Amino acid sequence: MCGRGACTLSKENLSCACAYKNSSGEYHKVPWMDNSELVYVQSCNIGPRDIVPCVVAGTHLKNEEERLLCPMLWGMIPPWHKGDYKKHTASTHNSRLERILESKLYATPLRKGFKCIVLFDGFYEWKAGENKSPKQPYYIYAKQESGIKADDPKTWSNEWSLESGWKGYKPLKMAGIFNTFETVEGKIVYSCSVLTKDANQALSWLHDRTPIFLNEEQCQLWLDLEVSPYKAVEILKEQKLIEKFLSWHTVSTLVNNVSHKDVKCREQIEVKEKQKNSSAVFMASWLKRESGKSSKKNDTMSSDSMEEKINEDEIPAKITKKS
Repeated sequence: MCGRGACTLSKENLSCACAYKNSSGEYHKVPWMDNSELVYVQSCNIGPRDIVPCVVAGTHLKNEEERLLCPMLWGMIPPWHKGDYKKHTASTHNSRLERILESKLYATPLRKGFKCIVLFDGFYEWKAGENKSPKQPYYIYAKQESGIKADDPKTWSNEWSLESGWKGYKPLKMAGIFNTFETVEGKIVYSCSVLTKDANQALSWLHDRTPIFLNEEQCQLWLDLEVSPYKAVEILKEQKLIEKFLSWHTVSTLVNNVSHKDVKCREQIEVKEKQKNSSAVFMASWLKRESGKSSKKNDTMSSDSMEEKINEDEIPAKITKKS
């Protein structure tokens, strides 16, 4: 699953990083289209109902460009929601690919061709600890060119050319689906969900679900309005995640709190030292407990770890399949 991420690339750099080859064989930047209702803010800790950058077919925004970048609310607003869209509490930041064609919430926008690509520098996932120990957060990101460190923007280059395209930091491109919501003032708000599927061996050690990552060829197919929704879904189901295309490292539990937005959230930390300290605490606790038994005292030691719960929520309902 994907419930927390980072996106710190500027709009201009995102336009370059999402460039694709046109019919002339030259790289073409993806223009950014602002939305007066939603403002993209660069952050190292983005959570549900924050604003994320997305790529869509230009047709959806009544534009002649083949592709456009625009800000969207992360977490699809249910069409039956009433009142302020910012207060919707449905857990819709993820959508299970396996049930999307039967979903009351997602099937309709999918059939309308409302497909998007959600962009992140990387995303966070928590690995369950042993013996009820606190979960360890990891930062997962695309494999970068030599010398580029995911947690150090000073190592990122911002090179761009028509011939070679983007030579800077490579963001993750995740398959997504979006919908529109009209406010009481008549403004249109775009909101999206990241598609997930069962994780294979590349990430199953970390979590049983994974976002669906796209390369350029897959981006083209996913955004193509001529490809039927059913075929598009089948293509994603057959896609296999290859481990060599991803990198990851452990990060501080500072990221557990979505209000923490600074760069320390994605900085790499050494887990060995943490494990060593945990062992020392355990031993001290055991010795204290044994000492207490001998003196007929019952001293106990416990620690609780507060961590925001990140859930997926589908609202499945059978609907008639159309070709």
